Amino acid sequence: MPPFKTPAPTGLTRFWINGEYVEPSTTAVFTVHNPKNDQIVSSNVPIGGPQDVDSAVKYAEAAFHGDWSRFSSAQRALCLNRLADIMDEHLEGLLRLDTMTGGNPVSLIPTREKNYIVNGLRYMSGWCDKFKGEYMPDDDGFVKLVRNEPLGVCAAICPFNSPIATAFHKIGPALATGNVIIVKPSEKTPLGTLALGPLIEMAGIPKGVVQVISGDGTTGELLARHMRIRKISFTGSVATGKKIQVASAQSNLKRATLELGGKSPAVIFDDANLDNALEWTVKAIMARSGQVCIAASRVYVQKSIAKEFIERYRQKMRDAVKSMGDPEDPNVAYGPLVDKISFERVKGMLERAKNQAELVVGGGTIGDSGCFIEPTVFINPKPGAEIVTDEVFGPVSVIDTFETEEEVLAKANDTEFGLMAGVFTRDITRALRVSSKFESGVVGINCVSYVNTQVPFGGSKASGTGREFGSEKVLRAYTEPKTVLINMNST
Repeated sequence: MPPFKTPAPTGLTRFWINGEYVEPSTTAVFTVHNPKNDQIVSSNVPIGGPQDVDSAVKYAEAAFHGDWSRFSSAQRALCLNRLADIMDEHLEGLLRLDTMTGGNPVSLIPTREKNYIVNGLRYMSGWCDKFKGEYMPDDDGFVKLVRNEPLGVCAAICPFNSPIATAFHKIGPALATGNVIIVKPSEKTPLGTLALGPLIEMAGIPKGVVQVISGDGTTGELLARHMRIRKISFTGSVATGKKIQVASAQSNLKRATLELGGKSPAVIFDDANLDNALEWTVKAIMARSGQVCIAASRVYVQKSIAKEFIERYRQKMRDAVKSMGDPEDPNVAYGPLVDKISFERVKGMLERAKNQAELVVGGGTIGDSGCFIEPTVFINPKPGAEIVTDEVFGPVSVIDTFETEEEVLAKANDTEFGLMAGVFTRDITRALRVSSKFESGVVGINCVSYVNTQVPFGGSKASGTGREFGSEKVLRAYTEPKTVLINMNST
């Protein structure tokens, strides 16, 4: 096939189904804007309807029972490794497409973004021939075997803040275990994912194994309710996650992995390395301008060091404004919020928070156009303040103080979320004790808001169900155990 060239945003008006771009079955489209200036990037992004989803499922089933089923684990690993090499070469153009509508700075692409995606694919490729079943001896006259068999057609619904990376963190384990998958990117950042198709083909992955359909919530519901889709993996808001879980249950009880929101606490004890704690907590709320589910949006600092910590934290957040700007400028570290809807929602939360806590820096917008929110810090919140209980998804944090370990654990766990937490202390005994009492799926010690593809990632409580990343935890989510009993006493 010809060398790959990143398409223009206005050229991405079709779905990738069965190894080629196909016209949508309807004329329904949506428009995506550039959040730095609200200009239209494309007004013809197609919305997948019932016929489009049915078509993708039909071809996915054909691939699952056909060519893909005859690939050995070594061949699947080779495909994923090829895909990693291809992404290493071509990712920058695709990620720039998403910068145009998502505002994620291009300065992150050459290192953090590319490495995150490419290394994740290579890691998962290594599991293709290592995910084993079980054997139990015939001490009762029966040999017991357990096979882990692929589920079949899976679906992935991805978020706006990391669309391509999230897609591959769902594609990787699905393909490693022999499944096929249909990907729906967020309607806020669909372009880079729509451009993936030809690169999937270049990796030697058969037609129908990976397909891409864009759309809005109606398309996502079609996937969640489809009777021949056996698993859905969703990353996004709690409200949408609940709808997907209901639709999955009401259809065919398909497996659902839900990676939802967070309101992550970072706890700073008075013996902590303050330089380290400041670096991690500021980075944890400013990454992607706060539009990260694991953002450390609640910071609890011990009273004896509170004055110094708050002043230094405030100054770092004030300085972060200097690094905000045009996300397509390679010297910019922080961009705008993703769109006007998010912008207006965060503005409203900031105005209400001014009556619920003390504003010490920020609290406003930047510029006369675009979706830029000032890095903002509140302190001393009132009990039950919205800024403490609700996910903001912007560069906004709240700092509170504590005296005892028991007090701060009660505050940290007083939330419906349970995705990430962090504790900063030089006392390893205390660090391990506190980490065991956090109600969260991931805990950082002397770090926070960090994930690693080698270990399971996911939350407790309203932060979701199931796990992504890691090894056997995520692979089991894409397989069905089958028990085989062999009667050794038969003649």
